[in-house]
Amino acid sequence: MRLRRVLGVVGVAGLLLAGAAGVLREKTPAAPPVPGPSPVARMRVALEASSPKHFRERPPLFNPAAYLPAQCYAATTETPGGRTRNGCFACHQTPRSPNAVDDAEAQTLLSVARAATENHWTNVLRPPPPSELPEAEVLAWVRTSNYVDARGGLRLAEALANPPAAWDGNGDGRWDGYTPDCWFSTDEEGFDRSPDGALTGWRAFAYAPFPGMFWPTNGSAGDVFIRLPEAFRRDGAGRESQALYRLNLAIVEAYIRREDVPLPPTDERELDVDLDGDGVLGTATRVAFVWPPKPGRPPLHYVGRAARLDRTKEGWPAAGLFPRGTEFLHSLRYLDVEGGQVRMAARMKELRYMRKLHWRTYSDLQLAAEAEVREKVKHPDKLKTVLADVERGVTTGTGWLMQGFIEAEDGALRPQNVEETTACIGCHGGVGANTDSTFSFARKLAPGAAHQDGWYHWGARGLKGIPEPRRADGRGEYAHWLEQVGGGDDYGSNDEVQARFFRGDGTLKPDAVKALTRDISTLIVPSPRRALQLDRAYLALVKAQRFERGRDVVVGAPPKVNARLEQDGETGIPEAVAPGWLVPPKTAAR
Repeated sequence: MRLRRVLGVVGVAGLLLAGAAGVLREKTPAAPPVPGPSPVARMRVALEASSPKHFRERPPLFNPAAYLPAQCYAATTETPGGRTRNGCFACHQTPRSPNAVDDAEAQTLLSVARAATENHWTNVLRPPPPSELPEAEVLAWVRTSNYVDARGGLRLAEALANPPAAWDGNGDGRWDGYTPDCWFSTDEEGFDRSPDGALTGWRAFAYAPFPGMFWPTNGSAGDVFIRLPEAFRRDGAGRESQALYRLNLAIVEAYIRREDVPLPPTDERELDVDLDGDGVLGTATRVAFVWPPKPGRPPLHYVGRAARLDRTKEGWPAAGLFPRGTEFLHSLRYLDVEGGQVRMAARMKELRYMRKLHWRTYSDLQLAAEAEVREKVKHPDKLKTVLADVERGVTTGTGWLMQGFIEAEDGALRPQNVEETTACIGCHGGVGANTDSTFSFARKLAPGAAHQDGWYHWGARGLKGIPEPRRADGRGEYAHWLEQVGGGDDYGSNDEVQARFFRGDGTLKPDAVKALTRDISTLIVPSPRRALQLDRAYLALVKAQRFERGRDVVVGAPPKVNARLEQDGETGIPEAVAPGWLVPPKTAAR
């Protein structure tokens, strides 16, 4: 996992301005040409100028390439001519429009800036010794919430109401970033509710965890909530409407997952929208995914107050794009063990937040990606420019803002510093595998086939019994990943998965693969013993508080990681692996 062709989407304005300048020149007398900044340079200036003033800080970083995750330094070959480990393909892929970042070549070629060749993720290279706390104390620790206090209040929100000087970046006595307002208290439909029963707008959903380091067997359990802007939660008169909110979420789901979404019988005439795409306003029982829109038919729009929004600024239902203002909240947790079963713990390691600041069309994204490629060719050693604010977080360059909180040495959650958050924007800021800079919602469990149509929190039902996601070629996604990587994590250190799924010759055990097809927990949930080992390993990272050196926990065999990359060197992987969404071409046999 190497090259990050990160998009400077806001910078498209620079290209448009350059075009306008050309038109003006045609209307004035010719003048001798004057050398000036290139279109890409103008794009970069426009990017920074159009960002809010708070996001123009270019912070000094211990790791100048902090946006390249530690997995990018995983060894892809063990011995010359031996087998390769291709975990790169999970992120670096032929994209699906409107994602225009085609970085599949990164699977085979190490095209990184010179300053990124040194591996600064030393917590993976040389993991600190794990905590030696006895089991009872480890379990007591992970079962104590550092998010909700004994009175039922939100600890972090209360701390941010009067932020200490170390958190108050501009010294105005206020916290200007996101203040947590999710109670992680969901009803039977996954809607989050405050103690008085009020809806917060957040809704939990279940999803197939992304392959690799994001599985619980490699360190943490995680959940994700989505929230659409207030207009999507109200009717035309401004009243809160849970029914309309469900419907707007269903529209978003259909166009992100690119599949029809079933509905209870819904009167389209009342809403003045053709939900099922049949060209007639009647009773719909589904939101039809129709893309591109059919000529001669009114385009699908959101409902309620959201129907009145300015589409050019707030967005419209489009394949692979969220409306402006969409928010995600993701907690990363320790692992708990109770009754011999591993589950998500109450204690959070991290709380991650992202919000879409800008609507970008397909054309905007394409132009920005092309400009980024030209910039990379012209200046191969130029690192990504990080635009950040110590309180509000880091912009991705693709229209989103990211912010995070992480466990402090005393166990409380604290705001991440800019460098700690910068580690998130490499994947979310521009790789071929993401969907509008996100990963989880496109992987939401399919309605009709999942418990509660996939709208529930993992605390209501765990991972057991969920079938393995399938690739477009019919193969199991996780088994395919295991084959390519030759192990259970990017670093070849997960001994437990190695023993469960691999034979001595490195091939997969058929019986284990068959069980995985029916139940993903056989792979991604660790044994109680390993869960406690992972907890102890992370407690050592918390004690050290050196997250700029890495936050992945490594338990098992020594990790196979490069201390340095060879710039423009080959990975040893013979050819790029095709993405899971790509339908294989038909052959005579098919």
